[in-house]
Amino acid sequence: MIDVYELINSRAIREYCRKIEHKFNTEELAVLIYRNKKMNIDQKISAYEELIKDYPDMEVMERINCKHYDSVKVMIKEEIKRMKQLKEKLEKEEPDVIYTYNYWCNCVDHHIITTGKDEYRDIYKTFKEVKKEIDNELKEDEEQEIISFLIRKREFSKNSKYNIVAEYKLNKDRKLEMVNIYDFNNEWLDIHGICLNIPTPFKRGDLLIATSLTPFAGGFVLNYQKFPFVLDHLITWNKNFEKRLKEGNFDCSDMQGPGYIISENNELFCDNVFDYDSWEYFEGNLKGINRLLKSVSSLLKNEIDITLFISAYEKIIQEYHSSFYWFTDEGLKLCGFSDNEILEIRENKIG
Repeated sequence: MIDVYELINSRAIREYCRKIEHKFNTEELAVLIYRNKKMNIDQKISAYEELIKDYPDMEVMERINCKHYDSVKVMIKEEIKRMKQLKEKLEKEEPDVIYTYNYWCNCVDHHIITTGKDEYRDIYKTFKEVKKEIDNELKEDEEQEIISFLIRKREFSKNSKYNIVAEYKLNKDRKLEMVNIYDFNNEWLDIHGICLNIPTPFKRGDLLIATSLTPFAGGFVLNYQKFPFVLDHLITWNKNFEKRLKEGNFDCSDMQGPGYIISENNELFCDNVFDYDSWEYFEGNLKGINRLLKSVSSLLKNEIDITLFISAYEKIIQEYHSSFYWFTDEGLKLCGFSDNEILEIRENKIG
């Protein structure tokens, strides 16, 4: 029997839904299986088959990026068929095709980096050939930093009929397990486009962890790199969200909300953070400029006033930015800066 709550990516949301005993219908469970980031393809197929056998059927309404189905089980069967056919196609030996691969490493401070391969030089003719090369990569990975792989198969022509990309994770025995597979030359998947309204325990001002999705050639997204942010709003909090959801007005891209983030340029900004079903509470200590997020969190929760926030912001931000950098040496000298202070500014020590 499926533990429906284990299908949810977020541990925080999973525990909350279990606590309140939230019920999911068959369509929602199918989407949770599709979105799950831990299950391999075989586990997903098994869970789908259990839905077909043991759970009640229902209609799938037409909505943005999802057509109408009289039976959700028809949609589920199509997804099972799609995965099986693509997996067979990926591994099948054919003439005039090329394979490429990339892998991702869990390195310093748990940052995830991509080890890029040359798309036009590091190519292989068969799935067995690329699999052998990956096995060699794993043998050489003595520190066990590699966490996932991506294998791509294309026809060697400008008008390629298919562009198959498969994502693999490493299990506890360091063996490959396929967790996702797509053909980006085909249409948008209906099951992919469905937006879910899952109860969450999150509140405005909560300090959370999300994952960034790195675009890959052909539209694929992988490299789930974690980053902290402060939640400002969640779309499911909107007054008429459930009503509009039932009218088919949302898709998977709406499973998000604005939050405060630190950019790569050490700037604080507000942007949409996606895939709320994968958010977790931040645990640990914020370092460097990320300390600003604690100030933002405290402000939004009314634990500090705006005056203290501004003072903290100015103190922390000056460690990483200085408007003095943009002025000439002559101008800085006229303001009383010494040669050593100007040198420090030019070396980005304080500027």
